[in-house]
Amino acid sequence: MINMIPMKTGRDDISGKSRSNLVLPTALLLLFGFTLAGQAQAIETVCGPEVKEEVAKALSAVADASDSEKLALQAELYKQYAYCAGDATLIPPTSSFILAAKQCGSKVSNLGSLYYEEMSCCGYDPQRRQFACPVKIKQVFGFGGAPLPGSREYVLHCVADSTGTLVPVGVDSVHLANEMHGNSPTWQFAVIANANQNLSRIYPMDGQTRRARSILSWALQPTSCNYTPIWGNALNYAIRLDQ
Repeated sequence: MINMIPMKTGRDDISGKSRSNLVLPTALLLLFGFTLAGQAQAIETVCGPEVKEEVAKALSAVADASDSEKLALQAELYKQYAYCAGDATLIPPTSSFILAAKQCGSKVSNLGSLYYEEMSCCGYDPQRRQFACPVKIKQVFGFGGAPLPGSREYVLHCVADSTGTLVPVGVDSVHLANEMHGNSPTWQFAVIANANQNLSRIYPMDGQTRRARSILSWALQPTSCNYTPIWGNALNYAIRLDQ
């Protein structure tokens, strides 16, 4: 026997009389509750868009500063908002993001918040010495005023030598801003980066397999191969130095 729970309709009058009570099976209510709980978990985040807007504003204020000044401010912002990476604890090992990375031959590490963006795949073109990484944008907000100043999604790429030591070989970014046309996510952006640092890690092009790590970080440029982004993630995968 299924228990019945009374549930008010929220209307003052249905049949010309006083407010009526309707009933729904307990099983349906439980299912509805589980659905809402799943949705709440999916959209939960430690830091809302107002925090990211503050970061975007602070960085836009030093747009004309030197690189050293920009990096100094980014270091301060990292300390101030590092707690926002607490979203990483909400991502189960069976999430679609983790599975997507596995399908791309990658392992996830250095995990931050994935509420706004994520990167599940990267690849390397040895002939052009370029890395390419799609970045999935998952929200319409939290990226700075549109069309400007907006903000940037950075990706740092590292390659290991024969001893396994990772060193940076290239970094670049793509600009984006809050959605302003009423469209809904997701969107696929892409960061293309030239491998123009520490060239000994990507030469000679003789077919060797090398370990690589690519680090996505919103607004704050990664400063090392062990960098853990506040918003973003790292991927570990294999590349081949083909001729």
